[in-house]
Amino acid sequence: MELRILNLAGLAVCAVIFGACEKDIDVDLPDAPEQFVVEGTIEPGLPPFVILTRTQGWFEPLSPTSLAGIFVGGATVTVDNGDGPIALDQVCTGSLTPEQLVLVSELTGLDPALLHAVDLCVYASANTALFGEAGRTYTLRVQVEGHELSASTTIPHPVPLDSVWFKLAQVRPDDDSLGFAWCRLTDPDTTGNNYRWMARRISHRSDGSAEDPFYISPFGTTFDDRFINGLSVDLNTVRGRAPFSNKPEDENEEAGFFKTGDTIAVKFLSIGRSEYEFYKSYEENVSSSGDIFSTPVNARGNIHGGLGIWAGLGVYADTIYCE
Repeated sequence: MELRILNLAGLAVCAVIFGACEKDIDVDLPDAPEQFVVEGTIEPGLPPFVILTRTQGWFEPLSPTSLAGIFVGGATVTVDNGDGPIALDQVCTGSLTPEQLVLVSELTGLDPALLHAVDLCVYASANTALFGEAGRTYTLRVQVEGHELSASTTIPHPVPLDSVWFKLAQVRPDDDSLGFAWCRLTDPDTTGNNYRWMARRISHRSDGSAEDPFYISPFGTTFDDRFINGLSVDLNTVRGRAPFSNKPEDENEEAGFFKTGDTIAVKFLSIGRSEYEFYKSYEENVSSSGDIFSTPVNARGNIHGGLGIWAGLGVYADTIYCE
């Protein structure tokens, strides 16, 4: 009881001290120049996909209309795989079928609801000469509104997982349904391998829709082989949450867990060092938002003349049946 009284007394003293020192502080944030942002990927067997946006002020309103306003159309976008540059086509979601919208959502990570709500434009190509090949280098160039942006990336050869499985978490007594995804990775005996995990539940809801419309990378699933070079290790991961999701399973005791009955499509990505630096710094930036002790830093991209990432992805795909 004495300890409790002393603690309460201490809190009261702190409240008086900090209350006496309270002061309104006005901070004038400098206007940052607008920049173009590239988010582009290419992986084996698929065409390049490039999303071009412009930066938005921190205090500007966030709504479907404002989000639509940051997407940039009318750019000239080319990709060169060593045989000469080929122009990408501008594809606007307002002209796509529902089936095509699903495909765009899967490949870009844009929420289907957003794609249905507003007309957004991305850049892609149906020219099979541009489809990704492991080991090949791709140079991206973007010309827009008098600006030029560029970057190069190489698609790494994928590192396969030895096995994947579902395992109950058993964080609560008698819980026989919730668990995590697991995998066994044997890292090659060469330093400098970089990885990223992505997954989506492809099992369906009662209305016929897929539980996850696109692949999600939970925070902390971008890593390198600094401490595991040449080793075989078992790794587990939580279920990722889509941005701004308000689905029941993201708000209740199922948050972060897969469960029995789920079917999980896995993409295990091999990525270059600059791609690793981008995704790692992006995760750190987003996960520390709201932490007053953290230092805000832009994600470290590889785009010359702008912000963002042009990423070659070496993909190993697998499926987990949660039983």
